[in-house]
Amino acid sequence: MKNKRELPRTPLALAVMNLLAEAPMHPYEMKTKMKERGHDQVIRLKGGSIYDTVERLEQGGFIEAQTTSREGRRPERTVYAITEAGREEIMAWLRELLAQPVNEYPQFGAALAFFAALDKDEVVRLLNVRIALLDGQAAGDEKQLKTFMDIGLPRLFLVEGDYAVAMKRAERDWIRQLIEDIEGGRLWITKAQMEAVQEKFEKRTEGGERE
Repeated sequence: MKNKRELPRTPLALAVMNLLAEAPMHPYEMKTKMKERGHDQVIRLKGGSIYDTVERLEQGGFIEAQTTSREGRRPERTVYAITEAGREEIMAWLRELLAQPVNEYPQFGAALAFFAALDKDEVVRLLNVRIALLDGQAAGDEKQLKTFMDIGLPRLFLVEGDYAVAMKRAERDWIRQLIEDIEGGRLWITKAQMEAVQEKFEKRTEGGERE
């Protein structure tokens, strides 16, 4: 089957297609395996999103239905398999994702761009709250990783969770340094200083335009 449209480039599509590259399975089994392997730490699983993704991948010709069965009163379950076109697409995309950094526009980065609108003391307080939450999340993730490894799941299947913990720890350490810079007078400036800087750059821009 030829693919009819572009591959939906979402983390969930990446997970679905890689699972089907291992073996044919139905969406419920895919969701179960993602949770068992801790994929839900890096991929958002909610409601019928996995079924929507499967439908889009099938429509694009990247996966195809193999069999449909029913057990008792349960809803029908369709088993899907990856197509050759899908296998080629997912391998090419995976290589690209590993090699090429991309700007994912995190919400925290957007908040940092405008946090000077708040009072300095409030910013420090909020950042300390974030540090505490990051510590709690990282500790919970580490506990889950240890549980998986204790039951014999290879670390190869857990490396994305390891990465998530490392990113939380790195963000926490960076925020701690940011707070030190704010409180030490190495970062924060007054409203008057901000206005002076803005005026200076506006004049420089206007001068450049006249030239």
